[in-house]
This record gives sequence, C-alpha cells and structure tokens, in this order.
Amino acid sequence: MLIDEIPIEKRFIKLFRSAGIKELYPPQEELVKCGILLERKNLILSTPTASGKTLAAEIAMAKSLEREKKAVYVCPLRALAYEKFLEFKRYEDLGYRVRIEMGDLDSSKYKKRPDFDILVTTAEKCDSILRSRPNWFDNIGILIMDEIHLISSDRGPVYEILVSKFQKLFPEIQILALSATIGNADELADWLNASLIASEWRPVKLVEDVEVGGNKYEKLKEITKKSVSEGGQVLVFVNSRRSAESVAEKLGEDLNLAGTESAEGIAKIKKEVLSVLSIPTKQCKRLGNCIKNGTAFHHAGIIHKQRILIEDSFKDGLIKVIVATPTLAAGVNLPSRVVIIRDVRRYMGGESNYIPVLEYKQQVGRAGRPKYDKFGRAVTIAGTDSEREFLIERYVNGEVEPIHSRLGIEPVLRFHILATIASNFTRTEKALMEFFGSTFFGYQYGLEGFDILIKRILKKLGDWDFIKKQNESLIPTALGNRISELYIDPQTAYNYIRILEIAESENRFPTIGLLEMLCDAAELPLLYIKRQEEQKIWEDAYKNSDKLFRDLDGFDLDADLLERFKTAKLLEFWINELSEETIMEFYNVAPGILYQKLQIAEWLAYSASEISKLKGLKNSLKATKKLETRIKYGIKEELIPLVTIKGVGRVRARKLFNAGFKSISDLRRADVRKLKTLVGEKIAKGIKVEIG
Repeated sequence: MLIDEIPIEKRFIKLFRSAGIKELYPPQEELVKCGILLERKNLILSTPTASGKTLAAEIAMAKSLEREKKAVYVCPLRALAYEKFLEFKRYEDLGYRVRIEMGDLDSSKYKKRPDFDILVTTAEKCDSILRSRPNWFDNIGILIMDEIHLISSDRGPVYEILVSKFQKLFPEIQILALSATIGNADELADWLNASLIASEWRPVKLVEDVEVGGNKYEKLKEITKKSVSEGGQVLVFVNSRRSAESVAEKLGEDLNLAGTESAEGIAKIKKEVLSVLSIPTKQCKRLGNCIKNGTAFHHAGIIHKQRILIEDSFKDGLIKVIVATPTLAAGVNLPSRVVIIRDVRRYMGGESNYIPVLEYKQQVGRAGRPKYDKFGRAVTIAGTDSEREFLIERYVNGEVEPIHSRLGIEPVLRFHILATIASNFTRTEKALMEFFGSTFFGYQYGLEGFDILIKRILKKLGDWDFIKKQNESLIPTALGNRISELYIDPQTAYNYIRILEIAESENRFPTIGLLEMLCDAAELPLLYIKRQEEQKIWEDAYKNSDKLFRDLDGFDLDADLLERFKTAKLLEFWINELSEETIMEFYNVAPGILYQKLQIAEWLAYSASEISKLKGLKNSLKATKKLETRIKYGIKEELIPLVTIKGVGRVRARKLFNAGFKSISDLRRADVRKLKTLVGEKIAKGIKVEIG
C-alpha cells in the first residue's frame, strides 16, 4: 500500500513523505486495512525489531491529532524517549506542540494546564504526572505503550498500572501497545480488549546461524574481520561489562578497524570521550584507545554522554564494532549488518543461567540495516558441536516465552496501593480490589487470596499514618499524599521518618548517619559485599557507631546493614570531593554506575527534606537540604554557597575557595582579572553578572 492511500489528512501524508516514506510495510498496511484507525479500537502490534512499529504508531497518532485529540507515547528508557521525541519534533511543522517528560519524579510542582499535543515520556514519569496532575491528560485520544512486553520485567508493574488507570479515567481512549514477538500476545490482547496484529515479517531478511568456535574469540574475530572488510558493521553481545571492555580492546588492537579516511573524525570522538570528566578515568582512557582503533564498548558503567557519542559515531560509520552487554538490545535503534552473540548465559541471582529466548530475539533483531543491507546475519558462537545443536533448538527454532505480571510482589503493590488512594483514584477497599482486578495481574491470576495481602498492606499504611479509614472510605493523610507524589516506596518513607525523628530529638546530624539512612531504601541498589571484606566493614561501622542512628549491638539489625554502610561510605567519598577514578579504584564502581546511584541518592535526600518539612522537623530539613546539594555537586559543605552560581561546579568551586573566595561577598569584591586566571574569562564574567 502506498503512503498516499492511508485515510488521514494530506498534511500528515506530506509529513511522512518528507521523511522518505513512500510505501507501507505489511504489518503497517494490515493496521490500516483492519479499520482500527477509523473505529478507534485498542490494538497490539507484535512484530520483530525494525519492522516499522514506530510508523504504525505515528499513523494512529496522526488520526488522533486529526480528531483534535492529544497523544501520549510511553517508553521504557530515557534514551528511547529522547530518540522518539527528536523523531516527533517534525510535527511542530504542522503546528503541534511536542513535549518530552522524563526527569524529576515530583510532578506536583507542574502547572495544572499542560502545553502539549504530543507527549513523549517514560512510564515512571507518566505515572508521576497522573498521580499529581491527572488533568494533564484531559482530551487524550491515544495512549501508545512502547515495548509492552516489558510488563514481565521489574519495570512492568508501572506499565500495567498506567494502562489500567488510563482506561478507567478515560473510557474512550484508544490504546496501542507495541511489542516484540511474545508467546502470549493473544492473552495480552484479551486483557486489553484489543485486536492483535502479529507478524514475523522484517524489511531486511534475517539469517540466524550458530557456528562452532573452540576458541570463541578467534571465531568472533574472523566473523568481524570479514563483515567489516565487506563494508558492514558489527554488534557483539557479551555477558559482562568486563568482557565488553576486553573484547572491544582486543578486537581493536588485532584488527585496527579505523580507516585512514576517518582519522580526523575518530580523533575528535576520542577527545570528546576523554573530556566528559574533568579527570578521565582508566575506563575513559581504555574507551578512547578502543575508539582510536575503530571499536567501542557499551555498558551501564560508561557515562551517558559517552554512550551518545558511541551510538552516534556508530550510526555515522566511524566506529565499526560495538561490544555491548544485553542492555543495548532493548535500547535505542542501533542496527548493524552482523550481530554476534558470544554469550547465551549470564549470572542472574548468583548463578549462571541461559538468557530467555525473548532476549535472544531482541539481540538478533539488531541485524540488518533497513535501506542499507539486503540481509542481516546473526551468529551465535557455540563451544562444541553438541552445544551448537542445543542452541539451534533452544534459540533459532525456539518459541518465545509468555510474559507474566509482576505486580503481586508486596513492595510493588504497597507502592501502587498508596498511590491509588492518595490520588483519590479509589476511595474504598472494594474499589481498590476492583481496580487491581482490572490489571494484567488480576486478569492472569485473579484475586482469590489476594485480598489478604491488600488488607495487610492497608493496615501497615494506616499504622504508619499514611492513610486513615472513615467509615468505608480510605483517605490519604497529608503525609501519605506527599509520599505518593515523591514517588518513593512507603516503606522507604517510614524508615526515614524513624531516623529523622531520632536525629531531631537528639539534634545531631552526622553525615555518615544521614547517608546510611538514605541507603535504607528499596530504590537505591546497594553495593555487594564479598565475604573477605565483611570483617573490615564491621570494624569501620563500629568506629562510626556514635555517628549512626542504629544500635550496632541490638538484636533488630537487619541483614542489609553492611551493604548499606558500604554504600553510604561510597556516597561519603563523593561528597568529600574524591574523583571518579579514586572511587572506581576503591569500590570498583564505574562512573556510569556511580552517577546512577548519585541520581537516586539525590532524589532520596530531596524526599527526606520534603518529609522533614511536612513533619515539622526544622533541623532535619536544613541537614537534608545541605546533603541533597552536596550529593548533587559532589562537594564538602564549605562549597555550597559557590556551587549555586551558574557555571561553577565542584572543580571551579574548589579552585575559587582555595584562592580565598569563600562566599558570594568575596566574589562580589573580587577583581574579574583574578577570577579569569582561576575559572576562565567567560565564567568569570558570568559570575560577575549573576552576583551583581
């Protein structure tokens, strides 16, 4: 079907044509012909990677806009959300307002009247807005849920909660769920009361092979060399960050894939990768050396800016090979001619297990670049002939697993129960049960016996003074309402209140004690402790016992104490201005992982300050606000006044302080020529302008 035949207004047709789209793929054509667009019915589109799901969504979105309705596009990852936002910016040429939301999870600060026609957002951010500003979604026509199969992941509960809430609040809404191939798409469609379009069609033919390599690296190198020599690019999937780095480094050294014609571009990318941090770490230098040879590694330990540089350079053809952990498979659109899977096992829950077939299909789906390649090739490397037969049977010919809800876990359920009550979404226990019965969990498992768990959670929330019961009504307290808006686990809030009240009553706020409190949160992944370091950490904890808010000799200590203390010491390193390199050497925490933890810790410190404010804990409020700023910038307390100035981060603030400029008053009196020698002319002038 030609693009001109779609039954939508010509201005949308023109917009699609301007993006080079002339003809529909078969799944897109089926979407148009089945009448879903005109009838505004729910739909699940389950097709392989790179089969055109985004355009299918755009067609449905355009039809909604044509009816003067708003569209919301929900993504699982920030990187994906930003990619979609850039794609949809072209709708501004038609006068539509395109907005992206994926940051701060406290949406209570937003104005009540939104300014968008198309909203691109992450699932958690969308849920946060729905809790505080449900009127943002008035006049919504379509909700598009990208990667709906992630319902079975740890991110899944918020997905099904979103769908269930939108359906209840806006009965006329159309839901379009996009998915890779899953084993029970029909069950998902039945839950959504949706039509199902399922297809294995791909625009580029995919060839899946399993090859035997007694030495897996040599086989990997052989396939890579051949593909690059033929003008292709290669994605290699391995099971750990360490493997990603070593394989990328070795391939670069052995094959030297950087062409002389791209030497200038490669040098520029390497320089940018090294300049992301004020002092490059060993990991940064290792990545720079890989890039020099035309390869790169990609995993959670590298910084966001470096990931963007790598992905863009790969798309531009400067980098020929990316060696990645599986996180890339579910990430941005980054196809290559050849995908090599070295590892089909990885450590999960402390033991080595085979990856799911769905994950394998996500990885091989990256093979074949539409508009560039006539076919894509995916090669899994086996160690022996017998393993080859097993891998063919399990993965190449295997059926993708069905997906299952993960909403029934108590911490997850507790989080969403408080939210439904705090937002006045459900007002009675009966309504609460009915709502959770409408979720995918309720559809799959029913609610028999589930009421016992819900009653237990309601009792806890009442005991913690987050909700109260009046006759048959469930009413949020001011505290419970704020905790829901802050988007933290009620258990985390309760843990914080206990410690903050102790700190306030004793009027002592030792930094390590507050940091240990912050780590008492399900939201913050704690550092792993090896058996051989337990004694040393216990000793360190006892040395700091007078600065903690827990009795280390008590019988009520939980099993996570050492992990919390170690993680708190990591945060203490950061706010004492130690470098990323030092932290990486001491704790074996790469900058990317460090920044993820810091972002969560900063949010938790903000939440603690908001709780202190509501509880009337004035000294706790001051202490937690200071801690929030210190975590944000990685500074000692003495630098707080300086980092509030635009352009002055931890490094410049330390330079200024050490030179005697310790306050705003000092800077106001300073000679701009002196400041120029410390922070540069542009920043020096900016400081003077800002502080008057």
